[in-house]
Amino acid sequence: MRQLTLQELRDTLEGTLTRWGVPLGTYTLPGGAQAPALWVGDVPEGTTVTGLEVLIPATPEQDVIQVMAGVITIDRYPVRLVSHDGQPIKTALNAVYHAFKTITDVNALPATSDYPEQVVVTITP
Repeated sequence: MRQLTLQELRDTLEGTLTRWGVPLGTYTLPGGAQAPALWVGDVPEGTTVTGLEVLIPATPEQDVIQVMAGVITIDRYPVRLVSHDGQPIKTALNAVYHAFKTITDVNALPATSDYPEQVVVTITP
C-alpha cells in the first residue's frame, strides 16, 4: 500500500476540515500577509495566529520493520491541532478520525494560562 505524500496529507487534512465545516484559523505572517493556519514544518518567526491552527511536521517519525525481503519504513506524522480562540477541538478531531483510519495516538493537552487547548494525533498516511 502506498503512503500519502506530505503534500497529499496536507491537502487531505484541509479538504476534510472544509467538508466538516471546521474553519481554519488565520496566520498573519511577518510583513502582514495572511494565510490559512495549516502549516507544514516550522511557522516563520514573528507569525501570529487566530482560530484553529493545524501543524504538520516536515519530517515524519518512522517505524522500521524487518521483513524477509529487507526493511520496510512506515512514516508517521504527529499532527497538532491548536485552538487559539477557545473553541472546542472535538469537531476537528472527529473530521480527522473519519479521514484517516490509521491514527495510532491521541494526546490531549488541556488549556492552561500559558497554552491553548491542543490535541496531537499521530497519523500514518
